[in-house]
Amino acid sequence: MSGLSGAPRMAPKQGSTRPSRPKAVVQPVLDIIGLRAAIDAPPVDLSLLPGATLTLFGNQPTALSRLLDVLAGFLPHLGGTIMVNGEDVTSRPPPERRMRIVSPRDPLFPHLDLRDNIAFSLRASRKGRQEARAAAGRMISLLGLDGIADRRPTELDAEQSLRVKLARALIASPDVLLLDDPLHTLNPHAARRIPILLSTLSRALNLSIIHAVSRREDALRSGRAIAVFHNNALLQCADAARLYDRPACVEVATLFGETNTLTGQVLDIGDDVARVHLACGGIVDAMISEDLSEGQECLVCVRPDRISPFFGPQSLGMDDDGDTPVRGVLTDSTHLGDHIRMRVRCAEGTEIELRRPPLQAQKIPTSGTPVQLAWPAAHATAFPLGAGMY
Repeated sequence: MSGLSGAPRMAPKQGSTRPSRPKAVVQPVLDIIGLRAAIDAPPVDLSLLPGATLTLFGNQPTALSRLLDVLAGFLPHLGGTIMVNGEDVTSRPPPERRMRIVSPRDPLFPHLDLRDNIAFSLRASRKGRQEARAAAGRMISLLGLDGIADRRPTELDAEQSLRVKLARALIASPDVLLLDDPLHTLNPHAARRIPILLSTLSRALNLSIIHAVSRREDALRSGRAIAVFHNNALLQCADAARLYDRPACVEVATLFGETNTLTGQVLDIGDDVARVHLACGGIVDAMISEDLSEGQECLVCVRPDRISPFFGPQSLGMDDDGDTPVRGVLTDSTHLGDHIRMRVRCAEGTEIELRRPPLQAQKIPTSGTPVQLAWPAAHATAFPLGAGMY
């Protein structure tokens, strides 16, 4: 006997197809519904699946810190709901939320050694000393702290101190780990190691992580979904490719993509592509955003690495297609190791930054060299020019 309600399995009629079973819906481990973390903060909606990592990135690290403190229960909320594994924990105290936070506002205890610092949360919940120290020993091995368990916090470097804080949080077996920009104090090598460690911990413990960062490169290292904030407002949540190529607004393009913003007017629109006459000269194509119409003033956002420069006075032959390249002169070229940063000044004063990969045979042009700039329509986005933008 098998099947729903214990009904016998029936053979399908000849020529018929067996209906497929609906896929099980994975319940979010964390559901944030209309949460307001500050008086001037609009409601935030986010969800986190089991074993997933969500990175928060914004221009105001203090706003992200406050949001994490509200999630953890250390600051009051001003509206909304926090669900953990289907249970409303909005009004519960921090120990009952199944979340732990690693934050600069929660330092290690200087009078305790590494092992006792890690065991502290279990001891505070009245676990026996031997049980707590045994659990701390497992965390020490998991976090790569073997051999330094007897050190005090003052004897640890920044990376070791962070690993101890992670162990202290994880010993309580939380469903969600909240990280408040722990990478900004680390040297570049450590800042590259820790995301790898977090990814390993997430897989090994089926751990869900919300990681707030203040540097774009740290957000990119997560390789997962990124929620972009401007002040207290959530602008867009997507993977890095979509944030780069299809930003939801000008603020996402400039904050996350470090884009050039060029003013212009829409000449015509076809197949979601706008032809735009730029104020700095040139007629270019760009993907349209919502609420953009013909004749409207707009901002064309194009990233520095998506612009192709053509040096010399010769024409690119674009005039036959109705497009005209942006023209200017090269004012600055700097070799930065993994790319060459160039700045171009147009005749009316607009400056455009572009980045090109270094090639051994490539000679960096000298300042004053004429240059024409072009890009495919798919690599630029046109947004309506709002009041106060420029």
